[in-house]
Amino acid sequence: MKLYLNTVFSIAILVMVVACNPKPKDLKFSVFKISKIKYPIEGDSTRSFTYEACVPVFEEGSQQLIDSINTFIGQSFFEHKNNITDLKKLVKAETDSFYQDYLRDFSDFNEVDFPLTYNYIYKFTVAFHNTKHVTLKNENYAYTGGAHGNYSTLYYVFNAENGKLLLSVNDLVRDTLKLQEIAKQQFYKLKNIDSNKPINDQGYWFEKKKFSLNNNFGLLKDTLIFTYNPYEITNYAEGQTELKIPMDLLK
Repeated sequence: MKLYLNTVFSIAILVMVVACNPKPKDLKFSVFKISKIKYPIEGDSTRSFTYEACVPVFEEGSQQLIDSINTFIGQSFFEHKNNITDLKKLVKAETDSFYQDYLRDFSDFNEVDFPLTYNYIYKFTVAFHNTKHVTLKNENYAYTGGAHGNYSTLYYVFNAENGKLLLSVNDLVRDTLKLQEIAKQQFYKLKNIDSNKPINDQGYWFEKKKFSLNNNFGLLKDTLIFTYNPYEITNYAEGQTELKIPMDLLK
């Protein structure tokens, strides 16, 4: 009888724990897009302003996580200091702000033979999410004159339970020495680099002339991805380098 009562009591405690710690809500979101092109002089396509933005609008999930991501986007990319509850309004306001900046520059260079074209693209997507992590991907491009525009891809991984941003890949991988070695092998294979020659003698700009991982990492379904943006480790013409490391190799 005593054993029976203990079993019943244990089950009751388990039920209470489950009830007090419900399963986290699945993350659900839609995508808000805005795209505008304006010509300060009608019919003059050499002078134009283009702005495109794309942000995830979260509808269900941990409120702590949603607030953390919204505030991070607002503070890091739109210089909004307060907590963000509505990214749509913020993006629309930034569109108008960028256009006003363009008009001010346009008034300073209002010459017939001076083409003035500005392009801005800010694209945020949820690249991956599960019950433990959410990976946010930011692709941005800006052209405000010159030989070419500048672009980059940035990854941010959040803890899905508490909403905190992971500041280092150490928060995902325990054996970072193994990660470094595997990443080096993958990089050399990807770029067809001669392992018998110094890497910086083969067109790269790594510090201390040794391959190293940067801190621009993202967690995908079965892959850890590192992205090196233009000018980071080699010339602009080489474009971005995406180094993908299967998680199975890290086990």
